[in-house]
Amino acid sequence: MPQVNVTPFEISFIDRHGNRLCADVYLPRGCDGPLPVLLAASPYQKALRHLPTTSVFPFVEYGPIQFYLDQGYAYVILDLPGSGMSAGTWDPWARSEGESTHDAIEYVAAQPWSNGRVGMIGQSYYAMSQWNAARTRPPHLKTIVPYDGSNDPYRDWMYQGGIPIQGFLGSWLIGSVLLQHHAQGHDPRGGGRGEVLAEMLTHTLDDEWQRRRAAFWELDAIDIPVFSIGLWGKMSLHLRGNVNGFERVKGPRRLLIERAGTFHAAQHLFAQEDFHREEILPWYDHHLKGVDNGVMNRPAVRYYVNNADRYADASGWPPDDVRASAFYLSSARSGQVRSLNDGSLREEPAATTGDATSWSYPDEQWNAGVTVFVDGRPDHTARVNTYTTPAFGAAREFAGQGALVLHASTDQTDMDVIVKLSLLPSGGGAALKVSQGWLRASHRAEDPALSRPLRPFHAHRQREPLVPGEIYEMRVELMPMAFAVRPGDRLRLEISNHDSLIADAPMTHWYGQKVGTDTYYHDALRPSRLLLPERAAGRAGETP
Repeated sequence: MPQVNVTPFEISFIDRHGNRLCADVYLPRGCDGPLPVLLAASPYQKALRHLPTTSVFPFVEYGPIQFYLDQGYAYVILDLPGSGMSAGTWDPWARSEGESTHDAIEYVAAQPWSNGRVGMIGQSYYAMSQWNAARTRPPHLKTIVPYDGSNDPYRDWMYQGGIPIQGFLGSWLIGSVLLQHHAQGHDPRGGGRGEVLAEMLTHTLDDEWQRRRAAFWELDAIDIPVFSIGLWGKMSLHLRGNVNGFERVKGPRRLLIERAGTFHAAQHLFAQEDFHREEILPWYDHHLKGVDNGVMNRPAVRYYVNNADRYADASGWPPDDVRASAFYLSSARSGQVRSLNDGSLREEPAATTGDATSWSYPDEQWNAGVTVFVDGRPDHTARVNTYTTPAFGAAREFAGQGALVLHASTDQTDMDVIVKLSLLPSGGGAALKVSQGWLRASHRAEDPALSRPLRPFHAHRQREPLVPGEIYEMRVELMPMAFAVRPGDRLRLEISNHDSLIADAPMTHWYGQKVGTDTYYHDALRPSRLLLPERAAGRAGETP
């Protein structure tokens, strides 16, 4: 249980939309201020603050309250409109929700226990609330530290590549919001909460409903200091948003990508006082207390390098010395994995024509999604398509974004492409996932203003059905990555149209009613290839 040695008191106020909002205020024992304020805002009910930080309660993400009280901060937990004790309609991440948080910031800044300088704090939804509030430019908001928080719900997780998410909706919306409200005696349909799922399922394109809740499109309005913190273990949910937020804001900024490799590890790290003391507290002290502690002299970007057990520093993201290195898909057998095709990835383009891989779905052996069981043990690759490199002969390093350029056809009018990139250590052992991506082919159109050679940005404004049998080129966006390969290591690319309900949970997608045959082409005329962001030791190529 998170230990706090003071009892909070409740405040309430009316926001610009006429909602009475409620928040709990924690002040250091024996201190009435004025103090700098940290505000955490979510629909996860301030009344549940007593629950311990554990994956059983994934919504406990506001951070170590007592630690910040001991450092001389006031701490405020706000129930967003339509949640907990706050009136109104819950409209997750909508600009109107950001405006309500704006009003909360201005209200607490004017209280006698506040010194008028407010920062925001928290993980996941609490972090998304930070992007959302900051785009409305509250005068007394001096900094945000979004830890593990996206800002483009449609692309970041709701419809990844245009494919609807399924598993996460159950664990998050039903488990963390609706059932938790019901357990507290609230009508789960109250505050418009019961309508959210229907709205999400209705708005399948990046329409105006979606754009109202994407702070991404107004990040350039944020000119206060921003410390964006992402985690490799959350690349399937929030990491993309943390990176995009860092790139697009206009004020002083830092990006940290931490090593935490699972959802649980990300939550656990944010609860650790040592992590806050080393990384986050100096940022708040400087921007909310005016402490000259040198925090702004730290590197603009620091990220953990997977498979190297070290951090690297850079002046931006991606690092300045990154160039694209291409790995071409081939049907030549790698001899390294049991899969549908056991194809290869080669650094030399094909010299001949006619090379392709066809497969039909759903596979009759799929069990837990694409996972099958062999002698009672799960095998996540046996019934998907794989392409594996030869063993690397020298150490190489990759950092940034990437893309899969895929030439493909189908006998249907649409096709889903779900890809995963893993590192296979030379000494054996478990594969290390280093990136992944998703694309529904009818959503292949890109936004030319935002796309880059190593980072396609799909528009998702309309569907463009496929003509069965016709070959299309499409680019699949790969999530941010940073990893080193050592001599003897290999890389493996997996391609399917379905997830593993074990390895990919909870970020699994709706399979739908797909029955058909897809073909991937990889020859001299249609060179399907994996483009990776290689640092200076690699080969020169396209500028990212």
